[in-house]
Amino acid sequence: PAAAAAALPKAAREELKAAFAAFDRDGDGTIDLAELRDALSSLGASEGDAEATLASLDTDGSGGIDFDEFCAAASPLYASSAVALRAAFDFFDADGSGDIDRQELRTILDRLGGSTRKNHDRSETERAVDQVFAAADADADGRVSFPEFISIFTEVFAPSAK
Repeated sequence: PAAAAAALPKAAREELKAAFAAFDRDGDGTIDLAELRDALSSLGASEGDAEATLASLDTDGSGGIDFDEFCAAASPLYASSAVALRAAFDFFDADGSGDIDRQELRTILDRLGGSTRKNHDRSETERAVDQVFAAADADADGRVSFPEFISIFTEVFAPSAK
């Protein structure tokens, strides 16, 4: 379980620390059965679900879920998100260069409906390209790298992680 926590990106670990702290009401570093029951019942789960969840997540047999065990349970969610983001990036990176340039973004935006709409104004696409690059191209090199692409999603979906 400790390896799962270490393998997560910093923003994900911070997000999970906050979630873990919300479940660990007494702050002792472990989510015990009572805390797990409270958390799961507030989510609509039955009382028996807490026992089953504890049994499956408590890999060291301590009777509670520590932060490393919590991260081990959550890490597959982050892994599948990373795979989905990589696939989205690769879709935009049409030439496989490892960066998204303005022309690639422009082409994708046009394919997604821009140029097929009646009365399409090319300046709309150019404004969209400018907005994306203003937000994503952190080093202003005219290309969006995968880390820059990821940072946009981190800022949008996990602003508290900063």
